[in-house]
This record gives sequence, C-alpha cells and structure tokens, in this order.
Amino acid sequence: MGWLVGGAVLGGLGWLVWGRIQAEGAEAAKLEQEQSARRGGPSSVEIAVARASDLVETIDSVGTASAPFSVNLSPRTTGRITFLEVREGDAVKEGQVVARIDGSEAGARVLENQANLSEARSRLAQAQATTQSNDVQIQQGIRQAQAELNSAQAALEQVRADVQGSVAEANGAVQTSKSALVSAQARKKNTEAQAKASKVALDNAKARQRRLESLFQQGFRSGQEAEDAQAATASAQAGYEVALGAVESAEADVNSARSRLAADEATLKAERDAGAAQVRAAEARIDQAESGLAQSRANQSQSPAYRANLRALEAGVRAAEAQLKAAGVSQSETSLRSPISGTITSRAADLGSIAGPGQPVVRIEFLDWLFVDAQLPVAESGRVKKGFPVSIKFDGLEDPVIGQVDQVAPSADAESRQFLVKVRVPNPDRSIRPGMFARVSIEVDRTAAQVTIPQDALSERGSVTVVTAEGKAEMRPVKTGKRGGSLVEVLSGLKAGEKVVVLAYNPVRDGAEVQVTAERLPDGGRKVIEPPAEKKESEKRSA
Repeated sequence: MGWLVGGAVLGGLGWLVWGRIQAEGAEAAKLEQEQSARRGGPSSVEIAVARASDLVETIDSVGTASAPFSVNLSPRTTGRITFLEVREGDAVKEGQVVARIDGSEAGARVLENQANLSEARSRLAQAQATTQSNDVQIQQGIRQAQAELNSAQAALEQVRADVQGSVAEANGAVQTSKSALVSAQARKKNTEAQAKASKVALDNAKARQRRLESLFQQGFRSGQEAEDAQAATASAQAGYEVALGAVESAEADVNSARSRLAADEATLKAERDAGAAQVRAAEARIDQAESGLAQSRANQSQSPAYRANLRALEAGVRAAEAQLKAAGVSQSETSLRSPISGTITSRAADLGSIAGPGQPVVRIEFLDWLFVDAQLPVAESGRVKKGFPVSIKFDGLEDPVIGQVDQVAPSADAESRQFLVKVRVPNPDRSIRPGMFARVSIEVDRTAAQVTIPQDALSERGSVTVVTAEGKAEMRPVKTGKRGGSLVEVLSGLKAGEKVVVLAYNPVRDGAEVQVTAERLPDGGRKVIEPPAEKKESEKRSA
C-alpha cells in the first residue's frame, strides 16, 4: 500500500512540473510574438504636458516632537504620598495641588521651633524685667555661652562634612547620567544611519518594481521578474520598518537618559541648596553664641553691657523666628503644586508610596502647541529663517500639519556638524504627542514658473523630445531655469501645452513616428493611453 501512495504522489508532482514547463513555454512564445509585432513599428513613449506650475524648493529632514514646557514634579522632603488623584491625560492648571506628602515630620518641626521661639521670648522678657544681676549669674551665663559656642563650632564642622559627602555623591550620579546620555545619543545616531540606508534600499527596490511592472505590461519582461521585484520591495519595506523601530527605541533611550540626568542634576542642586542653608544656620548659631558670650562677659562691667545682652537675646528671638519660618516653608512644601498649566503625561508613583527629592511623582507637559526639533546640515544654515512655512508629516497621522520655523540655533553641533531648527506646530486637538517621529519639509523658495516639465524629460545635452500634433518626435534644445522637486523650469524653446517624452521604451529618432502609451500626471501619477482601435486591428493582422 505504501508504494502505491508514493507512486501517486510522484505522479502528481510530475504532472505539476510538466504543466509549469508548458505554461512558461506558452508565456515565452506569447512574449516573442508581441515583440515581433512591435519590430519596425513606432516607438512607445510616455509623455508629459508642459504647464505652468509653482516650483517649491524645500529642505527635508526628520525630527522629534517635544513639549515647550515640561516639569518633573517631585517633593523637596521625603515622605509618604497621602493625596494623588491625577492620572495620565488629566489637565492641570498652574498652582493646582497635584499631590501631598505626609506632613507629620514637618509639623513636628514647626511645633519644636514654636517652643524654641517661646523659650527665647521668655528669656528676653526675664532679662528685660531684671535690673540687676549678680556675679554668679554672670559667670553661669559666660560658661553657658562658651559651651554653646563650642557646641555650635562642632556642629558647623559636622554639617560641612555631611554636606560635602552628600554633594559628592549627587555629583557622581550626575556624571554617571551624563555618560549614559552620551552613550544613548551615539546609539541613536547609529540607528538613524541604518534607517537612512534602509530607506535608500526601499526606494531602489520600489523604483525597480515599477520599472519591471511597466515593462511587463508592455511585454518586455516576464511575470516572474515582476513578482521577484515585488518580493524584493516587500523585503526592503520590512527592513526599513525594523530600522525605524530601532530609531524609535534609541530615541526613547535618549529621552530616558535625559530625564535621569535632569533628575540627578535637580538632586545635586537640592543637596547644594540644602547644604548651604544648613551651613548658614550653623554659622548663625555660632554668631549667636559668640554674641551671647561677649554679652555675658560684658555683664561684668556696667549697664551698657547688660543692654548688649538684651540685644543678643533679641537676636536669639529673631533667629528662633527665622527657624520657625523655615519650618513653615518646609511644611507648605508638602503640597506639590503644578508650576504650569498642562497635561499629565506620566505618573511614577501611587498613593501611599514614599517619594523624595529628585524622584518625580508626575510629569506635566504643555501640549497646546509643540516644537519639532530637526537637524539640518551646516551648508543650509543661511537659507532657513524664522517664520518660514514648514510641512510636517507625523507617523500615525494621515494628514500633514503646517507649522513655521520658530528658532534657528546660532551654532552647529561640534560632533554632527549640523544645526538645530525648532519648528512650532499647533496642537489644538492634542493629536501630536511629545516623542513622535516627524518628517519635516521646510519651504525656502517658491517660484511661479510659466512652463515646467518633469526633469526626466530633459536630456544630458539640455534638450527635450517634443511629440508633435502629427505624432512624430522632434528633438529641440531648451533653456532651463530653476528646479523644484521633480520639475524644472523652461525659459525658452518650449510652450505650455506641448507634449514632451519622459520615458521611451525604444530609442527615439528625430522625426520618427511615436506611439503615446501613457501620460505623466502633475501629481506624479500615470495615466495609460490606449492606442486607436484601427491601430489595434492592424497590429493583430501583422501578428
């Protein structure tokens, strides 16, 4: 039974192979027949009509959408989040409370400083009520003041050591984040270069596919060649999409590294500011202790020294008031308020979690309008000006968006030799989001040309082939002007409405008869032109 099944399978395969060979032979015979019918006949050409057009010269690049205002909101003190009701996509107003941190510790410091202030005021009141003091009290005051001075000096040294260590640690984190950002930017450049190479390969594959499909329709190429070209185009398309994905991933890595660097720099600044405040407070304590010691010693003399002691106590009251005010500020900072009006684009913490300085709770971005950051070669720097119109195509959006150049960097990047252009883009419906990839086309010149033709119609010698009303080819020299896109301006030698050859399937001689099989449309499309019915019949008879 097994050999019967195997024989049947082999027989079926043989029948399929034989049928394929017969089909290919018939196709080749048909192609040869069509080519023989065309030998000696007029050349088939594709034409375009000369017409008036606007020649728009643009500079093209790619860019990334970014918010003009972006804030990572984080607390200045460590604590548990007790209020957080916003989520991604929520709109917030400037000054709106977005989150709250547990203020128990800050409240305790306020109470402590209130007690210190009450004590300082009490000491001042007692000193003011006392008109005399004895030697024992004076000596006791001197010893206490000296002890306070020694304690304040030791505290200052300890604060300086602690601040130096904290700042050094925060600075190390900043350096590490900078290195990570440089590495991420290098990877992004590599992926962008690969994406450009993939795009070139895709364009070449598409061009070859169109050429082979056109030749196949005219009978000059086989169907297999057209199918192979289609497969090559699909493969190049897939490679290009993979390269674009790598670019987006690299861009995300760069944004993440930048966010981390910003957070580390904020932490470093906070450590420096807090350290400076602590050092100033310790120095103020020393000043107060020195003043108290001096006044205590002066109390050994006469009443003017006593009045100086009163001034020292008054200074102590003012210092206590300042400390209470600082504690109140810390308590008020437990409420995180949005510094801008915008939209929540990310939320990095939840209710009940611990947040601290340099740890963003939410990210707020202004989305009413956005920037598109594009890089252009230095050679183009003098041609781009503020206010120039820009057409931007975003991945994921069907229609292009019109913006304008808002900023042109005054200097180029030393590594890439390119300069930054910021394009302002309206975003009323919030359809554009920060981080989206954009293709940018900056209009730098526009000319209203009376006669234009496709650049494909222009020969290397600066001439065109005109198709006359009699259907014959006429070689004619022309004088050209500006170029824009796929069009070139013709200053003399050609009139609007005349037809020129943009593609010939066989060599065309001056004065020879030609057959127009297609017309190149202004939008780049192609219109097929069927030959007259009588010509079809004559071709059939000659075949």
